[in-house]
Amino acid sequence: MEGSGSLIFLVLMVGVFYFLLIRPQQRRMKAMQSLQSSLQLGDEVITSAGFFGIIRRFDGEVVTIELSPGVEARVNRRAISGKVNPETVADEPAESAEVADEEERPER
Repeated sequence: MEGSGSLIFLVLMVGVFYFLLIRPQQRRMKAMQSLQSSLQLGDEVITSAGFFGIIRRFDGEVVTIELSPGVEARVNRRAISGKVNPETVADEPAESAEVADEEERPER
């Protein structure tokens, strides 16, 4: 009886590890692979280092992104962590302006 309880506990632990650790990691890997395969010229992306840029050229695993007009950087395709939505970028300056206004107000 004692051996079957330990076996059930072991099976439950393997199940918990699978659903909490292995399965989510596999989903993240599939999402990252689909993102990297869907990259196209002209896409605005963000790198894992936090740089925003527009894809200008592909050379195998190396992607050339334009950080600002006339400034290009070469990064590994795996360093691109996501695409930037135009709506998100448009909202950011408004939010930062509100924060700047709050910082300039004197406290009473």
